[in-house]
Amino acid sequence: MHPTHHRTTPSILSLVFLLISISQGLSFAFASSPLSSTSSSSLPKRSSTKLHADVLSLESIRSTLIRQEETIIFALIERSQFSYNAPIYSSSSPLSQNSLPLGARVPEDVESLLPLSFLEYMLLGTELLHGSVRRYTSPDEHSFFPTLIPEPLSTLKPLTYPPELLSPVGNANLVNFNSVLLKRYINEVIPLITLPGDDDQYGSSVLTDTLILQSLSKRIHYGKFVAESKYLSDPEGYQRLCGEGDVEGVMRLLTNEIVEEKVLKRSKIKAATYGREPLSDAIPVGKERSKDSEIRDIVAAAAAAAANAAVDIMGDGYAGMKLKPSVVEGLYRDLIIPLTKEIEVEYLFRRTGFECPDRKKEIWGLK
Repeated sequence: MHPTHHRTTPSILSLVFLLISISQGLSFAFASSPLSSTSSSSLPKRSSTKLHADVLSLESIRSTLIRQEETIIFALIERSQFSYNAPIYSSSSPLSQNSLPLGARVPEDVESLLPLSFLEYMLLGTELLHGSVRRYTSPDEHSFFPTLIPEPLSTLKPLTYPPELLSPVGNANLVNFNSVLLKRYINEVIPLITLPGDDDQYGSSVLTDTLILQSLSKRIHYGKFVAESKYLSDPEGYQRLCGEGDVEGVMRLLTNEIVEEKVLKRSKIKAATYGREPLSDAIPVGKERSKDSEIRDIVAAAAAAAANAAVDIMGDGYAGMKLKPSVVEGLYRDLIIPLTKEIEVEYLFRRTGFECPDRKKEIWGLK
């Protein structure tokens, strides 16, 4: 069974999605990352100690994660407008490529990497461009192909960040779960958010896939900042549990069920709100009206839309919804939150100087 979808003509949603995509893609190039201590000269300067404390406060981290939800949900809705389009995920389809994109580092075992699926080729090509303008020098950005990305352009000044924002002990700062994310995205997420079949929209589909994957990667790897913050609040507790190899104990100590429940409810509400067309037909047009009347009409339309969204949440949507709210809630419950916590556990074990048991096969069914 596939969730009910409604194929729509690109409209305001697509424009909003495009603007979010552009801002997400360019933030690292212009040093506007919240983690960077390089800032515009018009902004007040803050010491690296103050910035370090700001970034690692749980309140700051949660605020950042909430802002990331819009990018993820808009992108999921956009991808749901296209069919599954299986050829873009296959390394044996006519769309697959037998060479790396121009500019990639070529490893000695390059033949073992080829051929690339259309998605892999597009994702790697995007990362090569973004990497050249310093995206992957930011602690909150992670490449899907880290060994193939060359150094940034030498003409760009390196971005600066507070020292040891994430701990280098045991290479904790280098934890990267993108291989797990990519496999689960293709095998589980795509079948869930799309209709089966092929609509030939390969380019549009793979561009949206790329943004979703980059957005999900940023979201789950923010778990490293969560883990560092929690470690600093109880170093003895985590040191003891990791020293005993108690993975489940670490998981219990870092879990906040109340916060997780809020995330699930918020993601469902946002999906219900963003996944339906605005009630613009309820606003009269074509005649002169006072500003007060216009404001009242807009407020009434917004209130009606909010009421409809609430009904959609209770009844899990309607036939015209772009993507069921329960699907988005399920993705947070079954993939995003669990994978974030696995990254936190891996980080904490490395952070305390111990080796974390490899749970990729046990928990995720991956080698």
